[in-house]
Amino acid sequence: MERNDFNHLIALAKNNNAEFLALFNEIYPEFVASLKTINPKIRSSELEFCAMTFLNFSTKNIAQYTFVTVRAVQVRKNRLRKKLNIASDIDFNNWMREQIQRNPLAGKEQSPDESI
Repeated sequence: MERNDFNHLIALAKNNNAEFLALFNEIYPEFVASLKTINPKIRSSELEFCAMTFLNFSTKNIAQYTFVTVRAVQVRKNRLRKKLNIASDIDFNNWMREQIQRNPLAGKEQSPDESI
C-alpha cells in the first residue's frame, strides 16, 4: 500500500466521503471479507463504522467525522458487539484490527506474475 493511498483514505474518512468504504475495501479486502464471514448480513454503513475503528479512530473522532453524537457512536458499538459476538471485556478497536490476522486471506501476497 502506498502512503498516498493511506493518506487519501484517512482524508475520505474525515470528510465522511462516500468513497471511503470503496477505497478501504480496496486496501484491506481481507478485513471486509472477515466481517462478512462472521455476519453475512452486515450492512455497508456498519462496515464503514468498523473500518473507522480498524483505523483506530476514537469514539469522539468517529462522532465528529460522521456528524453524530458520541452517545450514538457508543450505541452503535454496542449493537455491533452483539451482531458480531464481541464480548464486552474485549477492546472493540483491537478486535477489529485482529480480524486481518484471523482471516485466512490475510498474508496472501500477489505474486509478481499477477501484477503484470
